Amino acid sequence: MISTLNLYLVRRFAVWLMIVTLGFGTIAMLGDFLEMLRLANRLNLGAGTAFGFTLHRLPLLLMDFLPFVFLFATVFCLLRLSQAQELAVIRAAGLSVWQFLKPLLVFTFVLSTLIILALEPIGAQLHNRFTDNYAKLTSQKSSLSFSTGGIWFRETTPTGSYISRAKQIDETKVGRLLDIEIMQFDANGTFESRITAPVGEIRNGLFSLTNPSFHRSGEAVETLPQWDLSSSLKSDNLADSFANARIINVWQLPGYIAAAGNSGIDVTRHEVRLQSLLALPILLMAMVMVAACFSLPTGRMFTSGQTLGLSVLCGFGLFLFNDFIVLMGELNLMPPIMASWIPALIALLLSISYLLTTEDG
Repeated sequence: MISTLNLYLVRRFAVWLMIVTLGFGTIAMLGDFLEMLRLANRLNLGAGTAFGFTLHRLPLLLMDFLPFVFLFATVFCLLRLSQAQELAVIRAAGLSVWQFLKPLLVFTFVLSTLIILALEPIGAQLHNRFTDNYAKLTSQKSSLSFSTGGIWFRETTPTGSYISRAKQIDETKVGRLLDIEIMQFDANGTFESRITAPVGEIRNGLFSLTNPSFHRSGEAVETLPQWDLSSSLKSDNLADSFANARIINVWQLPGYIAAAGNSGIDVTRHEVRLQSLLALPILLMAMVMVAACFSLPTGRMFTSGQTLGLSVLCGFGLFLFNDFIVLMGELNLMPPIMASWIPALIALLLSISYLLTTEDG
């Protein structure tokens, strides 16, 4: 009987999740489409391109709404069960609140884990495509990336292009790169020379190399005291020029963090992003518990309107608190693990304590 009841509760909960997700997805799509439409008009593009951009951004936008999706779905599900007297029958059968909340919590944990492992990588890939398309449309010339070999970027110059690799960023001075190797090409893409330099500095639209050595085919190595190349990078936001944490999926983040950290880049935001994704199942379970705190005593303590209002108020407060603590982690005011896990754990423990008091005395 218990397994049949669990399946019934999970099925009802899943239906409300789909309904609420559809509602939030529609709102997110309309809002983002208007923003992308303004972007498309600025770039002289059509509405079809704007809609395509919205579809690329939609999965990650929906992930941002997940806490509210699970909050509202739990409230509507429990309210409907209460209004149909089904919760009264379940209680009369001798089942405690923890027995009929358990399947909802287990389903939330399993579903959120699948979202992190499957939906988030798809969303990150689609958002990465949008970022690439946006960069092409706005003629952003430089593209930076990390690998185990260092920091790579490609630049287009009036006379050709070059590919640069630096071992790391100098932490003692903004915009300075160390152990540089550059492959220089002419306008036709023909290799011209290989340049090595111990130090390079990005400043005022130039990539200035100190003591560069030029290696050309059939010629002796030539060393100069200084050499400048044009660059679209800026020294004051060099670290921000690298990949946004949102476009790197959960499977790639650990490797990216290791490579970027070895290159001297501050990867705090990426560490917070990784820990936040890992903590997402706990956060969503906390949202289910917060909704249950006000939905279960319906008829004894709160009306339906009060239940919905208090659930939204507490859920929104938890959402703001979580964002505030995460921001503290991104600003290096808290360790990334603490900033990502503390809000969800606090909300989960408080809601459990509240239900223990109201339901079990």
